[in-house]
Amino acid sequence: MVEILKNILLNSKGFKSKRKILVIESDDWGSVRMPSKQAFENLLKAGVKVDQCGYNTFDSLESVQDFDAIFNQLNKIKDKNGNSPIITANTIVANPDYEKIREGNFENYYFETFDQSYKRHQGANHTLDVIKQGIKEKLYFPQLHGREHIFLNNWMGALKNGDSATRLAFDNQVYGLSTTITSTKRKSFLTALDGNSLEELDAHESILLEAQHIFKENFGFPSTSFIAANYTWHPNHEVFLDKIGVNTIQGGRAQKVPGNHEGYQTIKHYMGNRNGLGQIFLIRNTGFEPATRPNVNWHQKILNEVKAAFLVGAPVILSSHRVNFMGGLDEKNRERNLKLFGEILSDLVKRYPDIEFMNTEELSNFIRISKK
Repeated sequence: MVEILKNILLNSKGFKSKRKILVIESDDWGSVRMPSKQAFENLLKAGVKVDQCGYNTFDSLESVQDFDAIFNQLNKIKDKNGNSPIITANTIVANPDYEKIREGNFENYYFETFDQSYKRHQGANHTLDVIKQGIKEKLYFPQLHGREHIFLNNWMGALKNGDSATRLAFDNQVYGLSTTITSTKRKSFLTALDGNSLEELDAHESILLEAQHIFKENFGFPSTSFIAANYTWHPNHEVFLDKIGVNTIQGGRAQKVPGNHEGYQTIKHYMGNRNGLGQIFLIRNTGFEPATRPNVNWHQKILNEVKAAFLVGAPVILSSHRVNFMGGLDEKNRERNLKLFGEILSDLVKRYPDIEFMNTEELSNFIRISKK
């Protein structure tokens, strides 16, 4: 009861509706976090505690097998309108080109687009074909998460300076070693829009422009929403995003603002509030993360958080990272989590027969229409 009351309070401010809306937002699609079991074993044998991080243990580039299992599970569940749950899949559209970076002696950064990553790791683009079919069937709705999921200045700096753990990971085509499993004291390499000065952030304008171009080239439409890596971005980035057609910013209640050497400032947001550019903020108010937090009772936690949101008329935005549904490194990770996810969604449909599944863009448009 205490948790429900707490969540009622957290959902009390912001957009309200009599409709019971559920959106699923999922991050990191398209990125190559742990490229193979062999890379995992190599790092583990070298003394890097990759087994103590769920992302390093389970998160691999999505495959046809992953999508077949995901879409099969989603297809079993229908809302009052006959629609299945749809994953708003926030996509990283590029990964490092390790060979070119090495050939350039770590002086410059080079990337491959995510469709090239599919070809390199899987030998063909069948995965992208399956994604496009999922879009047609309204089970999968890609949106933009960034060009790469990397704080480039710091990562490239560590490589150039010969940081041992970073170089070891690089040799295994891994960039995303968590700060909790390395001895080096540093900022996260994953905060892609991070920077130590406002001047450093200016370079992100061209990166975001290129990211939107790659996104549109592969999916045939531009992304109208964006989620910053690790909820870290500056208000200046919102101007850059507006220029590329982004009218909706996904996130949590707290935004981490970079741009100075003293750390981060915090800006608080609520469901449906707008900035001066008219961009709408959508706030995640529940989550499903068993791959990285296995000891949580996710079924009960989500039921409580959904109940609290619906009691005050707030939409539910459920966050669940890609890692929860991947089986490339461990099939059991995908099997057990998809089974649990399906049980939770089915339970929500039974408890709330009038529930409606939407994607991020649909919710944002609904909020705009409702506020006119």
